[in-house]
Parts: sequence; structure tokens; C-alpha cells
Amino acid sequence: MQQQVFKGYLLAFIGVCILSPDALLIRLAGNDPWVIAGWRGILTGIMILIYNQGLDGRSLKAQKGSSGYRYYVNMVLFALSSFCFTYAISKANVTDVLVIIAFTPLLSALLSALFLQEQVLLRTWVATLVCGVGLAILFSQAGGESQPLGLISAAACAILLAAQFVIMRSCPDANFSSSMGFGGLLGGIVCMLVSGFVILPASQMWAVLAIGLIVSPISFVLFVYSLRYITAAETGLIMLLESVLGSLLVWVFLGEHPSLPTTLAGLLILGTLGIYSFLTLREAKQAPLVSTLS
Repeated sequence: MQQQVFKGYLLAFIGVCILSPDALLIRLAGNDPWVIAGWRGILTGIMILIYNQGLDGRSLKAQKGSSGYRYYVNMVLFALSSFCFTYAISKANVTDVLVIIAFTPLLSALLSALFLQEQVLLRTWVATLVCGVGLAILFSQAGGESQPLGLISAAACAILLAAQFVIMRSCPDANFSSSMGFGGLLGGIVCMLVSGFVILPASQMWAVLAIGLIVSPISFVLFVYSLRYITAAETGLIMLLESVLGSLLVWVFLGEHPSLPTTLAGLLILGTLGIYSFLTLREAKQAPLVSTLS
């Protein structure tokens, strides 16, 4: 049990580290969200399908398991969330967007309790609330250059991501990576139809290629596999790290200087996640011993 939990946390953590440059790369790719989302979706979709087939050689029918209609719902949700994220990053302050999306774990916990009757441990609620305080500190000092539609898109992205986590958690026998791959293709094609087939200059195209070939597909596949070992709320909680790491990368490369509140919020979030993970792993380690004694 301990190894399973540790594996889930490790997969989610590596996924977060790989995903962290996503917002920075979207900014470097330009300011047309439809064009960027088109390329990002198509490339990400293709690479997710390739990476997934290398990890899971089963047929698509076998990978779907007992998911049924949820496989296709997840596909549409992924297409929508990918566009919402790209649009939000293009139209709002990066820190604002990442802060809003970081509330995904709380939404995941609520949806899991509502639809899956999944027990949400007290420490999960406490950790999420404490991280929420840290994120509120971060948000309270953010700049005012964010457009309302950008913030609305970020909120929509958080809700859509939470719904995806719950759907994937509801079918542990299914591999939803291919669903996400087809969702990326669906969203990318729609965006291409809206924007037209635009070839970006080399100074921007490299960022799109980095997103579509490496950052997005690898991280999303890792998140899917992590849900086999830990709950949706726990996976979402680890993803809070992206709000800190992503903001730091934007500061380093684009000059958005983090203030003292940003630093304090980051320390609070990282500290909370560290304590939470330690308690979860300790409980998992003690569980076999209790079972043996009984």
C-alpha cells in the first residue's frame, strides 16, 4: 500500500514539474489564444496518443474499460479545459490564472464526495483550506492587468479539470490518456477552424513545439496514471505546486517580480503539502501493520 501511494505522489509531482513551464511557453508563443490553442491541442493530442500507446499497448477498446460514456465526456472536458487555460493565460496575469486554477483540488474533493461518495479525509480539507489562505495572499497583491474574460476562463478551467479528475477516478480500470489525446485533437481542430491555419514565426513556434511535444502530453499522461494510486483530491492538491513554480518561471524569464506576499504564500503552500504528504505516507505505512495485528 505504501509503495502504491508513494508511486501516485511521485507521478503527480513529476507531472507538475514538467507542466510548470506551460504558462510561460504560452506567453512566449504569442498573444492569439485561438492560434496557440489550435497548435497546442493538435500537437498535444498526437503526442499523448503516442506516449500512451508506448506505455499501454492494449487496444483502445481495452483501455476504455468500463468507462462507457464517461470516456467521451472526459474527451470533451479536456478539449474545453485546454482552450480555457490557453485563453486565460493570454488574457490575464499569469499569477492570477494559476491562483484560480490552483483551487482545483477543493473542487475535486467536493465533486468526489458528491458523485463518488468518496471519503475526503479531514487533513485533505485542512490542507486545501490552508493552501487556499496562501493562494489568497498571493491573489491579494496581484496586478490589475487581467481581463475579466481571462479570469472567467481560468475559473472555468478549474471546474473542468476537477470534473476530469473525478471522472478518471470513478473508473480505475480505464486508461483515460487516449481520451485526453482525442480531446486535444478535437479542441485543436476546432480552434484551427476558427483561426485559420496560421504558421507561427520560428521565434514563437519553438515554444508551441515545446508545449505540444513535451510539456503538456507527458504531464497529462502522468496525472492520469497517478489517479490509479491516489485520490482525485490528492492529485489536485499536489498540482497546487504549479501555481508557485509557474509564477516563479514567469518572474525569471518575463520579469514579473514576486513580492514578499508571493514568497510567503509559496512557503505556506509548499510547507502544507510537505506535511500533508508525510502524514499520508505514514498512515499508509502503518495500515499493513494494523491489518496484520488484527
